[in-house]
Amino acid sequence: MTKQQGQIGDNPQSKLIRIPLSEALGIKKGVNAIIGSGGKSSLLKSLSLELSQKGSVLLTTSTHILPFSHCENICFSDENVSISDENISILNENALISNENVSILNGNALISNENVSSLNKNILTLNEKILLLGKDTHSEEALENSNTLLQSKVLSLWDKSQNPILCLGTLETNGKLSPFPLPFSAIEQMADFVLVEADGSKRLPGKAHGRNEPEIPKESQRTVLVFGASALHKPISEVIHRVEIFQNFFTPSLAPDTLMTKELLLQAFRKENLGDCLFVNQLDCLTKKEAEELLLFLQKGLGKMVCGGSLKEGSAHPEVLLL
Repeated sequence: MTKQQGQIGDNPQSKLIRIPLSEALGIKKGVNAIIGSGGKSSLLKSLSLELSQKGSVLLTTSTHILPFSHCENICFSDENVSISDENISILNENALISNENVSILNGNALISNENVSSLNKNILTLNEKILLLGKDTHSEEALENSNTLLQSKVLSLWDKSQNPILCLGTLETNGKLSPFPLPFSAIEQMADFVLVEADGSKRLPGKAHGRNEPEIPKESQRTVLVFGASALHKPISEVIHRVEIFQNFFTPSLAPDTLMTKELLLQAFRKENLGDCLFVNQLDCLTKKEAEELLLFLQKGLGKMVCGGSLKEGSAHPEVLLL
């Protein structure tokens, strides 16, 4: 972010100040949910890098996410696992692993996370560590102790002193991760901070939520709503996921080519009433004056903490502006 685009300088008269991201958002130990659109993945990465200086961090999802490239990814596979003398093949063909790296414990196939050859390009290019577990549904002991087994296996593979950040999920055939097969009550015991991507968005800067969205874990102590400022002054049909829901927030219903304004945005936020705080991302597309006016307008209108910045693809030290 350049000063011309909105970076806050050293002028003590400025109404906006720099502040650590996790402090600005009020992130707490335990489970924290990230919802909305316009930078959730970048926010998860930035927060995890910052919080890893204070303790261990687990990244996971209640919906779907892509594996992260800046940390280890331990992935469960709920497909059947076939074992032969030559190899172990995951039936969804996400991975083919030599049986030299296999050990069997309590009826579950544990595949070493060191030598994984993946047919999924998204997984292979990230050069991540993958754990693939296959449930043996014939083992009563494995079923009864599945949570404890999974929890202990993850912790045994996770060297927190060397890699304080870990992502957990279930590996799907499309390369995305769906929820890990452990309740959040168990997951929150495994790390100091748990950051949950709890919303889908189709990679657009804004989103209107359906009846069953977002999927916030009941264990969540803090929920952060994200919005991308690049949506402003553009047709809502181009920048809002589930635009038909957004249109119907208003009477009469908005036309698809209606330009997004801060006034419309505030009304939509009030309609949904989601999140303990709001993070406005992509402030680098606004001038300093525009950014300041937007944050002040939203904070006054919502009556909750609003901050913003430019996450810059998950920068370790993003510019965060707080009124």
